[in-house]
Amino acid sequence: MNKKIFSYMGFLALFAAVLCLGHLIACAGDQVRRIKLDELNSLLESNKGKVVIVDLWATWCPPCRKEIPGFINLYNKYKTNGVEIIGIAFDENGPEVVPPFIKKTGINYPVYLGGDDIAEAHDLRAYPTTIVYGKNGKVASRHIGYVSEKDFDDEISALMRK
Repeated sequence: MNKKIFSYMGFLALFAAVLCLGHLIACAGDQVRRIKLDELNSLLESNKGKVVIVDLWATWCPPCRKEIPGFINLYNKYKTNGVEIIGIAFDENGPEVVPPFIKKTGINYPVYLGGDDIAEAHDLRAYPTTIVYGKNGKVASRHIGYVSEKDFDDEISALMRK
């Protein structure tokens, strides 16, 4: 009987360890989770009244990597003044590569993993694709390819005055 109890306790300990490991993996993945189109639309709706930049990008994309420091600076400058930046990464192995990339580059704005629904809804054809929403929640502009920090800053300033 003692062997059965010991064996049962061992099984429970192993099961608990697996659960904890699963929780740790889920927690690490929380840093960058997949977002569905309806969630993105809700997020955009909840940010009406702000200028919102949605950056569709990938870690392997050189122009995307070039743009990110500008988004970091713009987020620091405007985050308390009615601007939201949302990054959506489209890496095939996103859960493995995006969190370390975020840490390495110091991205300070929310980043999610995107899927086909978002790519199709935004007619994603090239990286980066950046959609800028005005305070009214409507698309103000769409950029395909690299855009400088100064150009985004000028656009944000103009949209904030409207």
